[in-house]
Amino acid sequence: MGRVGVDIYPQQIGVGLEDVESFSKFLGGSPTNVAVAAARYGHRSAIITKTGADPFGLYIHQALQGYGVDDRYVTTAADLPTPVTFCEIFPPDDFPIYFYREPKAPDLDIRPDELDLDAIRAAKVFWVTVTGLCQEPSRSATLAALEARGKRGITVLDLDYRPMFWSSREEAREQVRRALPHVTVAVGNLDECQTAVGTREPFAASEALLEAGVSLAVVKQGPKGV
Repeated sequence: MGRVGVDIYPQQIGVGLEDVESFSKFLGGSPTNVAVAAARYGHRSAIITKTGADPFGLYIHQALQGYGVDDRYVTTAADLPTPVTFCEIFPPDDFPIYFYREPKAPDLDIRPDELDLDAIRAAKVFWVTVTGLCQEPSRSATLAALEARGKRGITVLDLDYRPMFWSSREEAREQVRRALPHVTVAVGNLDECQTAVGTREPFAASEALLEAGVSLAVVKQGPKGV
Protein backbone atom coordinates (compact mmCIF):
# COMPACT_ATOMS: atom_id res chain seq x y z
CA MET A 1 0.00 0.00 0.00
CA GLY A 2 1.36 3.41 -0.90
CA ARG A 3 3.66 5.15 -3.30
CA VAL A 4 3.50 4.65 -7.05
CA GLY A 5 4.81 6.65 -9.96
CA VAL A 6 6.81 6.64 -13.14
CA ASP A 7 10.60 6.54 -12.82
CA ILE A 8 12.48 8.36 -15.57
CA TYR A 9 16.00 6.95 -15.76
CA PRO A 10 18.81 8.34 -17.91
CA GLN A 11 20.40 6.21 -20.59
CA GLN A 12 23.74 7.91 -19.94
CA ILE A 13 25.63 6.94 -16.78
CA GLY A 14 27.94 9.17 -14.79
CA VAL A 15 26.54 12.51 -15.95
CA GLY A 16 24.09 14.98 -14.41
CA LEU A 17 20.58 15.40 -15.72
CA GLU A 18 21.64 18.59 -17.48
CA ASP A 19 23.87 16.49 -19.76
CA VAL A 20 21.60 13.48 -20.28
CA GLU A 21 20.48 13.01 -23.88
CA SER A 22 17.85 10.25 -23.54
CA PHE A 23 15.67 8.59 -20.91
CA SER A 24 13.57 5.47 -20.39
CA LYS A 25 10.48 5.17 -18.22
CA PHE A 26 9.83 2.46 -15.62
CA LEU A 27 7.22 1.59 -13.03
CA GLY A 28 8.29 2.95 -9.64
CA GLY A 29 7.46 3.46 -5.97
CA SER A 30 8.88 1.26 -3.22
CA PRO A 31 5.68 -0.66 -2.27
CA THR A 32 4.87 -1.04 -5.96
CA ASN A 33 8.32 -2.55 -6.51
CA VAL A 34 7.65 -5.02 -3.68
CA ALA A 35 4.35 -6.09 -5.28
CA VAL A 36 6.10 -6.57 -8.63
CA ALA A 37 8.90 -8.60 -7.02
CA ALA A 38 6.37 -10.87 -5.29
CA ALA A 39 4.52 -11.43 -8.57
CA ARG A 40 7.75 -12.23 -10.40
CA TYR A 41 8.46 -14.90 -7.77
CA GLY A 42 5.12 -16.49 -8.59
CA HIS A 43 3.05 -15.13 -5.70
CA ARG A 44 -0.31 -13.38 -5.92
CA SER A 45 0.13 -9.69 -5.19
CA ALA A 46 -1.83 -6.45 -5.36
CA ILE A 47 -1.14 -2.78 -4.66
CA ILE A 48 -3.42 -0.25 -2.97
CA THR A 49 -2.63 3.14 -4.47
CA LYS A 50 -3.87 5.97 -6.69
CA THR A 51 -2.76 7.52 -9.97
CA GLY A 52 -3.75 10.57 -11.92
CA ALA A 53 -6.25 10.41 -14.79
CA ASP A 54 -3.53 10.82 -17.38
CA PRO A 55 -1.35 8.78 -19.77
CA PHE A 56 1.18 7.97 -17.04
CA GLY A 57 -1.68 6.61 -14.92
CA LEU A 58 -2.67 4.35 -17.82
CA TYR A 59 0.95 3.26 -18.15
CA ILE A 60 0.99 2.24 -14.47
CA HIS A 61 -2.05 0.00 -14.96
CA GLN A 62 -0.52 -1.54 -18.08
CA ALA A 63 2.82 -2.14 -16.37
CA LEU A 64 1.23 -3.70 -13.27
CA GLN A 65 -0.89 -6.02 -15.39
CA GLY A 66 2.15 -6.93 -17.45
CA TYR A 67 3.98 -8.02 -14.31
CA GLY A 68 0.97 -9.96 -13.03
CA VAL A 69 0.12 -7.58 -10.18
CA ASP A 70 -3.59 -7.24 -9.36
CA ASP A 71 -4.51 -3.59 -10.03
CA ARG A 72 -8.13 -3.67 -8.83
CA TYR A 73 -7.19 -1.44 -5.86
CA VAL A 74 -5.46 1.17 -8.02
CA THR A 75 -7.93 4.02 -8.27
CA THR A 76 -7.82 7.49 -9.80
CA ALA A 77 -7.55 11.00 -8.39
CA ALA A 78 -9.05 12.97 -11.25
CA ASP A 79 -7.57 16.35 -10.28
CA LEU A 80 -3.99 15.25 -9.49
CA PRO A 81 -1.18 14.27 -11.88
CA THR A 82 0.60 10.93 -11.71
CA PRO A 83 4.01 11.55 -10.08
CA VAL A 84 7.27 11.22 -11.98
CA THR A 85 10.73 10.73 -10.51
CA PHE A 86 14.05 11.47 -12.19
CA CYS A 87 17.28 9.77 -11.18
CA GLU A 88 20.97 10.38 -11.86
CA ILE A 89 23.29 7.36 -11.98
CA PHE A 90 26.78 7.68 -10.55
CA PRO A 91 28.11 4.16 -9.83
CA PRO A 92 28.74 2.43 -7.55
CA ASP A 93 26.34 3.89 -4.97
CA ASP A 94 25.37 7.50 -5.75
CA PHE A 95 21.90 7.82 -7.25
CA PRO A 96 20.39 11.28 -6.62
CA ILE A 97 16.60 11.25 -6.91
CA TYR A 98 14.33 14.14 -7.87
CA PHE A 99 10.64 13.72 -7.03
CA TYR A 100 7.90 15.60 -8.87
CA ARG A 101 4.81 15.06 -6.70
CA GLU A 102 3.17 18.48 -6.66
CA PRO A 103 0.65 19.81 -5.86
CA LYS A 104 0.03 16.44 -4.19
CA ALA A 105 0.68 12.86 -5.17
CA PRO A 106 -2.48 10.82 -5.77
CA ASP A 107 -1.13 8.03 -3.53
CA LEU A 108 -1.31 10.49 -0.62
CA ASP A 109 -5.03 10.92 -1.32
CA ILE A 110 -5.98 7.35 -0.32
CA ARG A 111 -8.86 7.59 2.16
CA PRO A 112 -9.83 5.22 4.99
CA ASP A 113 -13.34 4.66 3.61
CA GLU A 114 -11.88 3.46 0.29
CA LEU A 115 -10.01 0.52 1.84
CA ASP A 116 -11.02 -3.12 1.46
CA LEU A 117 -10.26 -4.07 5.06
CA ASP A 118 -11.22 -7.72 4.53
CA ALA A 119 -8.58 -8.04 1.80
CA ILE A 120 -6.03 -6.32 4.04
CA ARG A 121 -6.78 -8.71 6.90
CA ALA A 122 -6.61 -11.75 4.60
CA ALA A 123 -3.24 -10.99 2.98
CA LYS A 124 -0.37 -13.22 4.06
CA VAL A 125 1.99 -10.24 3.78
CA PHE A 126 0.94 -6.60 4.07
CA TRP A 127 3.52 -3.88 3.32
CA VAL A 128 3.19 -0.15 4.02
CA THR A 129 5.65 2.73 3.98
CA VAL A 130 6.49 5.74 6.11
CA THR A 131 5.84 7.96 3.09
CA GLY A 132 2.17 7.03 3.41
CA LEU A 133 2.20 8.67 6.85
CA CYS A 134 3.47 12.06 5.69
CA GLN A 135 0.11 13.64 4.74
CA GLU A 136 -3.61 13.25 5.24
CA PRO A 137 -5.76 11.44 4.27
CA SER A 138 -3.13 8.79 3.47
CA ARG A 139 -1.86 8.93 7.07
CA SER A 140 -5.25 8.03 8.51
CA ALA A 141 -5.79 5.39 5.82
CA THR A 142 -2.44 3.74 6.52
CA LEU A 143 -3.06 3.65 10.27
CA ALA A 144 -6.61 2.38 9.75
CA ALA A 145 -5.28 -0.43 7.56
CA LEU A 146 -2.68 -1.39 10.17
CA GLU A 147 -5.19 -1.31 13.01
CA ALA A 148 -7.64 -3.45 11.04
CA ARG A 149 -4.89 -5.91 10.20
CA GLY A 150 -4.04 -6.40 13.87
CA LYS A 151 -0.48 -7.69 13.24
CA ARG A 152 -1.82 -10.68 11.31
CA GLY A 153 0.69 -12.69 9.32
CA ILE A 154 3.68 -10.65 8.19
CA THR A 155 2.99 -6.92 8.47
CA VAL A 156 5.87 -4.76 7.26
CA LEU A 157 6.66 -1.08 7.76
CA ASP A 158 9.19 0.15 5.20
CA LEU A 159 10.83 3.08 7.02
CA ASP A 160 11.26 4.78 3.61
CA TYR A 161 12.13 8.26 4.96
CA ARG A 162 12.29 10.92 2.24
CA PRO A 163 13.07 14.30 3.85
CA MET A 164 11.42 16.30 1.06
CA PHE A 165 8.04 14.81 2.03
CA TRP A 166 8.21 16.00 5.66
CA SER A 167 8.47 19.30 7.51
CA SER A 168 11.07 17.77 9.85
CA ARG A 169 12.68 14.51 10.88
CA GLU A 170 10.94 14.86 14.25
CA GLU A 171 7.52 14.91 12.60
CA ALA A 172 8.37 11.71 10.73
CA ARG A 173 9.63 10.06 13.93
CA GLU A 174 6.35 10.86 15.69
CA GLN A 175 4.35 9.15 12.95
CA VAL A 176 6.69 6.15 12.79
CA ARG A 177 6.16 5.63 16.51
CA ARG A 178 2.40 5.52 15.92
CA ALA A 179 2.81 2.80 13.30
CA LEU A 180 5.47 0.55 14.84
CA PRO A 181 3.21 -1.11 17.45
CA HIS A 182 1.00 -2.39 14.62
CA VAL A 183 3.68 -4.14 12.52
CA THR A 184 5.75 -7.30 12.85
CA VAL A 185 8.67 -6.24 10.63
CA ALA A 186 10.50 -2.92 10.16
CA VAL A 187 12.91 -2.39 7.26
CA GLY A 188 15.16 0.62 6.76
CA ASN A 189 18.62 1.95 6.00
CA LEU A 190 20.78 3.74 8.56
CA ASP A 191 19.36 7.19 7.90
CA GLU A 192 15.81 5.85 8.06
CA CYS A 193 16.60 4.10 11.34
CA GLN A 194 17.90 7.37 12.74
CA THR A 195 14.58 8.94 11.84
CA ALA A 196 12.60 6.09 13.37
CA VAL A 197 14.49 5.49 16.62
CA GLY A 198 17.15 8.21 16.89
CA THR A 199 20.32 6.23 16.16
CA ARG A 200 22.34 5.17 13.11
CA GLU A 201 24.30 2.48 14.96
CA PRO A 202 22.99 -0.76 13.39
CA PHE A 203 22.72 -2.95 16.48
CA ALA A 204 21.33 -0.15 18.64
CA ALA A 205 18.78 0.67 15.94
CA SER A 206 17.67 -2.94 15.64
CA GLU A 207 17.33 -3.24 19.42
CA ALA A 208 15.26 -0.05 19.56
CA LEU A 209 12.96 -1.30 16.80
CA LEU A 210 12.49 -4.60 18.61
CA GLU A 211 11.70 -2.74 21.82
CA ALA A 212 9.08 -0.76 19.87
CA GLY A 213 7.20 -4.00 19.25
CA VAL A 214 8.38 -5.54 15.99
CA SER A 215 9.44 -9.18 15.79
CA LEU A 216 12.06 -8.62 13.09
CA ALA A 217 14.19 -5.53 12.45
CA VAL A 218 16.07 -5.33 9.14
CA VAL A 219 18.76 -2.62 9.09
CA LYS A 220 20.28 -2.01 5.66
CA GLN A 221 23.89 -0.81 5.53
CA GLY A 222 24.42 -0.30 1.82
CA PRO A 223 27.67 -1.93 0.61
CA LYS A 224 28.14 -3.48 4.08
CA GLY A 225 25.00 -5.59 3.70
CA VAL A 226 22.18 -6.08 6.22
